[in-house]
Amino acid sequence: MPQQLPHRSRFDRAAFTLLEIAVTVTVIGILAALAVPYIMRAKDSAIISTLENDFRVFSQEFKDFELNFSSYPPSQSTPGLYPIGMEDRMSHTWTEPSVIGGTYRWVYSGSDESDGLYAYIEVTGNSINTLRIDSDRLSEIDTDLDDGNPSTGKVQLRGLSIRYYIEQ
Repeated sequence: MPQQLPHRSRFDRAAFTLLEIAVTVTVIGILAALAVPYIMRAKDSAIISTLENDFRVFSQEFKDFELNFSSYPPSQSTPGLYPIGMEDRMSHTWTEPSVIGGTYRWVYSGSDESDGLYAYIEVTGNSINTLRIDSDRLSEIDTDLDDGNPSTGKVQLRGLSIRYYIEQ
């Protein structure tokens, strides 16, 4: 008579043990912990590149205006608004918060000021839209666009704002 195999119970089925699951979760956790700093660095680099590109694009738009009208537009005292005459020339990005927080503002002295001629794009923070950048990142932006010193040159930190000079 043929021998009958014993009936398998539901507990005899093939499955992962608690130890195997714990080891797998631990390995995934370690890999994630190693990857997070690189992901954050890539995100920060993208933010910096976007801000630098915005400065370059806006700077070119103001220079084009100056070539067409022999003068820069007058200063805009309210951050986030287009300078007079630039409404149709600039990207909507000007009126939105910058990638590091704060809002864009245009400042132009004209040549009749005692301080001399200067024109700059400013990213200024306020109580609602604060700047989210540390000094290391600011130095990185300054190094990419200028001289690496955030107190001199084209890119300067002044109080709670960042200035990108077109003329000085």
